[in-house]
Amino acid sequence: MEKKSKLFLVLCLHRSGSSATAGVMHLLGIHMGDKLLTSSPYNPKGHFENMEFVTINQEILQTAKASWNNPPINKKIEAKIYTLSKMRAFLSENIKPVWGIKDPRTLFTFEVWKPLLEEVADITYVFIHRPFEASVRSMANRDRKGTGNASLILTPYLKNLYHYRHTFGLPAETIIDVYYEDMLKNPEPYVRKFNEKIGNSPGYRLKEVKNFLDKDLKKF
Repeated sequence: MEKKSKLFLVLCLHRSGSSATAGVMHLLGIHMGDKLLTSSPYNPKGHFENMEFVTINQEILQTAKASWNNPPINKKIEAKIYTLSKMRAFLSENIKPVWGIKDPRTLFTFEVWKPLLEEVADITYVFIHRPFEASVRSMANRDRKGTGNASLILTPYLKNLYHYRHTFGLPAETIIDVYYEDMLKNPEPYVRKFNEKIGNSPGYRLKEVKNFLDKDLKKF
């Protein structure tokens, strides 16, 4: 039987420290994709998001008449046949022995992806936690539309994050919880957890991770 790949699937809100976490994953040898979203003034070190994965997620949301800033609420998300074929093509082209994918929209498309991902990978679910108010303030600052608007957008993400982490029934041994504020202060326990799952030595590239994580980039 062919050995499955190791996939690290990030589940997160926007503006929750997910790009910093994905950057750490990249440094530790988790392949985040060949074509990544470029950096921006609000993510100067990069997003570490596979552009093709993001595009497919956008397409899935569009079929539910939704988008990243108009997220679906209590609506079953499904993919059209042509989207499913794109998903399978994406997997055949992007699987690596140790790889990761990250896009906050996955909190709405997760159950469409899950059976396909399980066919090809042993999945570690990386949940990223940050105080909700901090994510709201960060989004409001980026989009210049106020905290009320940001809170409205992010609340469905938070509900889904809680659901998949606490009530969906994912096995505890398949989960890594990353607390963004804690990781900035002391990345060592998180580096150890990732390295253990990857198969690296516990302190592999800890120094590089410490150099990468810049406390000054966190504004909220």
